[in-house]
Amino acid sequence: MIDPARRAKLLRELEQEFIPDYDALNMPSADKRAAYALEHIAYRVGKIDESLAQIAAAIQALLAKT
Repeated sequence: MIDPARRAKLLRELEQEFIPDYDALNMPSADKRAAYALEHIAYRVGKIDESLAQIAAAIQALLAKT
């Protein structure tokens, strides 16, 4: 199980804009850079999915009332 403090730090990092800040002399491998980018993409897609689910639920609730 993940430590709550570590989880909070990860969420804070993922909620920020994805801006790789590598310097040319200390650049991680292409695999690591791709993994970082994919983590941010997956987080953002998950947030979009949550929002769409809420919108769909609200629409269904409105349609059920009519």
